[in-house]
Amino acid sequence: MEQISLMKPKERLIITYDCEGCGRTVQKKQMQLTGGPNKGEWITVDVGCKCEDIRLADQEKKRAERLKTQKMLKYFNNHSLLNRPLQKATFENYEPTTNQLQEAKQKAMDYVDNFTGKENLLFSGSYGTGKSHLSVSITKELMKKGYTSVFISVPKLLTKIKDTYNNDGPTEDELLGIMSRVDLLVIDDIGAEHKTAWSTPKLFEIFDERSGKATIFTTNLNSEQLTEWVGERNFSRMMEDTKPIKMNGRDYRRKEF
Repeated sequence: MEQISLMKPKERLIITYDCEGCGRTVQKKQMQLTGGPNKGEWITVDVGCKCEDIRLADQEKKRAERLKTQKMLKYFNNHSLLNRPLQKATFENYEPTTNQLQEAKQKAMDYVDNFTGKENLLFSGSYGTGKSHLSVSITKELMKKGYTSVFISVPKLLTKIKDTYNNDGPTEDELLGIMSRVDLLVIDDIGAEHKTAWSTPKLFEIFDERSGKATIFTTNLNSEQLTEWVGERNFSRMMEDTKPIKMNGRDYRRKEF
């Protein structure tokens, strides 16, 4: 029967220091193995360091957040407002009819190529010029690169939030949480919602949570109309680190006629 060694390992203190990673006082020691195939060998250990424990805890936290994000993204996908044309939207099948729309398409593709996760876009212009089409195309390309994206119209967004007050699904905090965490949030069709005393503060709450994170806005309103619609405070937040792209022209959806 193999004897289990109860010998206390020999130790040699090399140095004592404060770990920059965990902030703990650490002793770097040499310790002699008292058993096993490498019995008698000396190994170097850091006694008191919690960096590995912190790394594993952080890794588990990130895994749990990923699972929660995936669950919420699935919820959004299952309740998407995207109609069939938008579900098929890509850069390849967007056909600009004017130089301005061609420039808008190029800027959208450049945005994907140079995505920083911080810069915003505001697509504004007349009906049916492809603002939503380009926005969906951006989300698809970024998701191919591993980024999380959510595309949702303002009317549908506000409806989803109201629905949380009356069902057993995700709570309002969970919905707002996913919108604050995703790498890119597209808020489509600002100005199409029914404006109320509740909706404007709620939009500001969402805009405020996205500060410093990539957001794309689309609207048929011009700057004066948009300022009046969302309010000075919301408009100021929307335009922070935001690149405006104008898209005026014939109704893209009616080009066949």
